[in-house]
Amino acid sequence: MDLKIKTADRRMWREIRDIIPENIFDFHVHSFREDGFLEKIPESLKIYLPCDTKTVLTNLKKTFPGRKIKAILTGWPSIDSDIEKQNEYIALQAEKRNLYFLALVSPHTDLATIEKLLKKKECIGLKPYKCFAKNSEDARITDFIPMGQLEFANHYGLIITLHLSRRAGVVDPVNLRDIINLAEKFPSIKWNLAHCGRSFVIYYIEKHKDCLKELNKENIYFDTAAISDSEVFTYFFSIFGSNKILFGSDSPISFLHGKSVGFGYDWAFIAEETHKITASFPVSPCLLLYEQLMAMHRAFKKVGFTRGDIELIFSINANRIVRDVISRKLKV
Repeated sequence: MDLKIKTADRRMWREIRDIIPENIFDFHVHSFREDGFLEKIPESLKIYLPCDTKTVLTNLKKTFPGRKIKAILTGWPSIDSDIEKQNEYIALQAEKRNLYFLALVSPHTDLATIEKLLKKKECIGLKPYKCFAKNSEDARITDFIPMGQLEFANHYGLIITLHLSRRAGVVDPVNLRDIINLAEKFPSIKWNLAHCGRSFVIYYIEKHKDCLKELNKENIYFDTAAISDSEVFTYFFSIFGSNKILFGSDSPISFLHGKSVGFGYDWAFIAEETHKITASFPVSPCLLLYEQLMAMHRAFKKVGFTRGDIELIFSINANRIVRDVISRKLKV
């Protein structure tokens, strides 16, 4: 993706740069090539091209000037994805660039394939996705990552990054019960609930905030990827503190100029690259990544997070989790 840093981006960066630590560990980065799909790349993804790892990392460095960047890579989950080819590419890039990766998996990915990927020291977890379930918008967790894969992940103490199905995300009663049960049944898995458990809008969280406290367990974490609502972050930071939050960008989506916008009980990414944005005056959207960082910045102030708390979120928590996974892998 040809990332353009605009005047509005530079202005927002000046407002947030003082809170951004020197070290960034991005827990949620996608990378893929045009040939990583079963037939042809979906039309909706062409806007992100080129999305090879070199380009994605270059863009991240552009958006975080002067910072040191580490990342966990994964491919692009889609029913059109060639999972084997994407995993091969990501594994090669992680090895070449001294990074880590999560293997894309569908319910049909056999354990022998996963075990082969896991032999690579850079492979530290799995990336299932709701699109691989039969009913992607109403799926339960085990509809897109079956028990056999979970038992395998627990044996090795892997990270699993989940993008939940169901409109209410993490506070949907079925999701909530399943997450708690699975976290207790598989205590060695590091559960990362992407996008703060798919909490892009405040409505469901505000309505069921007391339920969130049930997820305050040792092996459950939440990444910040692509959320631009400071109220969402305020709730999560207040309930879980800084030890359970992981910075994630959701690159390359984060390189769009726009934000995640709530519409009643739903949400959508609205960006100038994908939508016509009109008003009675000129509008210049900022990078989605900067909108996320600004929302985090506002929430930091509301909950009184210190510099130490912020460093935990941006790198220390991620480094600790990765060390734990690698240590367990070596012992198994």
